[in-house]
Amino acid sequence: MKNETIIKGSLKVKKGNIFKKKKIDPKEVDISIKKDEAAPVVQKTAAELAFEKRQRETASKRLKEKAAISHRERVERFNSQMEKLTEFNEMAKVSWTK
Repeated sequence: MKNETIIKGSLKVKKGNIFKKKKIDPKEVDISIKKDEAAPVVQKTAAELAFEKRQRETASKRLKEKAAISHRERVERFNSQMEKLTEFNEMAKVSWTK
């Protein structure tokens, strides 16, 4: 520690932007997607194909069933279910005035 010099005082902060962003010319950027021919082609098994087919069929079936019922019918069905419930399932009314 004999030859070391010690600098006393606060650290000095550099002024200005140290990290400058590089400007990219949009004309120079290649945005085309290229298919890699060297990549292996993944073949789906018969079970995977059957599973996807079944998923598409069930999704279309659900959409058809949902589209068959109008909004008015759904609201009426919901209201009838709510009427069948007891009063104990209803939310308690809260009054701030009392």
